[in-house]
Amino acid sequence: MVRRPLLARALVLLGVALALASCSAQIVTTDRADPPTAAGPPAGPPVVAPDTFRDGVQVSRAGEDGLWLSWAVVDTVDGRRNGSANAATDRTNAESAIKAWIAADHLRVARDAGDTVTAAERDLIRRALRNSDDPAAERLYRGLGGDRVLAHLDAVCGVEVSTSRRGYWSYAQITAVDATRILTCVRDRAPTYPGGAALVADLHNVDEGGSFGIRELLGGDTPVAEKNGWTLHPDTGWNVNCVVAWDRYALAVMTRFPAERPESYGWGVCRDVTEDVLASLPG
Repeated sequence: MVRRPLLARALVLLGVALALASCSAQIVTTDRADPPTAAGPPAGPPVVAPDTFRDGVQVSRAGEDGLWLSWAVVDTVDGRRNGSANAATDRTNAESAIKAWIAADHLRVARDAGDTVTAAERDLIRRALRNSDDPAAERLYRGLGGDRVLAHLDAVCGVEVSTSRRGYWSYAQITAVDATRILTCVRDRAPTYPGGAALVADLHNVDEGGSFGIRELLGGDTPVAEKNGWTLHPDTGWNVNCVVAWDRYALAVMTRFPAERPESYGWGVCRDVTEDVLASLPG
């Protein structure tokens, strides 16, 4: 009778001891810290794509001895622009680059007068643009009243242009910015004139003899409206102008240099400036 309470008491004490041991083990497990993990490298700054319009661009041919250079690139969608310091101020002979406007104005005037553009007139436009045919451009120019064609530019395209020699379209004085605006205006407005789609096709298919400089770097699959101009003046030397519009951009590179240098020197300047600009052009 005495031993049973003692046995029961012993069993109770044993149970208490086991419970305390179990709690102790749980506390030790819960308090153990996890081993530290190795920290990864700090995140670097986000990569920012180059942007000609935000950052500017230095062209390699700028400041070259004997070279007068002016250039401009324009985003025709949002209006952003970059270029040389003289892009909007210094003027030079337009040369054949103005032929795109002469052709477009012929279609515009015919539309407003209710006239039909004849096959002969259409041929003049094709030759003036694809072959850079001076007599064809001259006939179109004089048929529209000569220098009145330049006056129309302000009303239609918002570009004020005058010629330094009355009656001579090649002496129309334009800046690099003007050149981009004129070609863009022609490309965008011509399709609204009867026969305008064919005119734009002419600008996209200039003969090899007049397609140099900028066009060479844009790739054969890119539709490019192009109208270059080049003339050797006995008293002042070469004028070589490269003007194109593609996708949402327009680019003009205008040059003057001594007659002793070959014409190809000017095309090379156009090509090198274009390469510098394209390296940081968005898209």
